[in-house]
Amino acid sequence: MDNGTAFAAGLTATTGLAFVAAAVHSLRPNSPVRGWFGVEPANDAAVRSNAAVAVASGVGLVALAVAVGAGVSERVIGTASVLVGASACVTLGWSIRYRDRRELLTTPDASRKTARRPGASAMLCGFLVLPLAPAIWFGASAALVVGLAVGGALGGLVAVGLAYR
Repeated sequence: MDNGTAFAAGLTATTGLAFVAAAVHSLRPNSPVRGWFGVEPANDAAVRSNAAVAVASGVGLVALAVAVGAGVSERVIGTASVLVGASACVTLGWSIRYRDRRELLTTPDASRKTARRPGASAMLCGFLVLPLAPAIWFGASAALVVGLAVGGALGGLVAVGLAYR
């Protein structure tokens, strides 16, 4: 592994560990980190839910760094990253929309009806990114991969924008 790759893997792992540390620190009552999630610091359920998302993100970053450090092929890393990210978006959106987990939103005091739109937009973001996985796995042209990535990102941006209008 060259120095640039080692540095990138180390920085990714450090960022993941920082996510985990901040999430764990936020679980303490009166922690200043509790406000970082954009929810009411006194709302323990919201803080715990958002801390769980931060821990999952941090663990994912550490796993990515380990995979890069271990020399796993770019094709496997890219496909797995897209699948995990898309699944996380769909799961998060489903939890908000259908399981009424409004505390996962950074929108304060969102009603059930209001929370359904961002939940649906998160699910749509996951589904829009999903076509990247087979494109990466089967070695599609760079133009197709970029087109899918930009299209998914713009579609997700529009979906989130419409959800919060």
